[in-house]
Amino acid sequence: MVKIGIIRCDENSERCAGWNCFPAIANKTGEFEKYDKIELVGFDTCGGCGHGRTDKILKQARRLKKQGAEVIHLGNCLAFDCPSKGVYLKALKRIGIPIVERTHGGPSPAQMAAYKAAAEAKKAKAAAARKARKERQQAQP
Repeated sequence: MVKIGIIRCDENSERCAGWNCFPAIANKTGEFEKYDKIELVGFDTCGGCGHGRTDKILKQARRLKKQGAEVIHLGNCLAFDCPSKGVYLKALKRIGIPIVERTHGGPSPAQMAAYKAAAEAKKAKAAAARKARKERQQAQP
């Protein structure tokens, strides 16, 4: 049996309570399919956006290890969306247990990049439309 801890994005935790992580553990899908038996010892957040500071996520990882975690998985929300992921991964290696990026199946990094690009394009289009409306309003006598 492998004892697993999961660290997920603190900001994303407001929208997700592990809706995909827990079924992946129960059904041994995604990154959990390689384990015979799983014991989840903790499900925590990164501690809030540290913008490259590693103290919060290291504190969470140490707590999971103290509770018996032999492996720490980073939730998809953290593995794909975190701008500080590279810094965090480098720091988490100091914990002394394996760190696995991802939990459940889902969008690939390329798909996530495409989703983000589409969202940014939508924002840019809306901003351009607002600017055009404002310019039209200012041009009217």
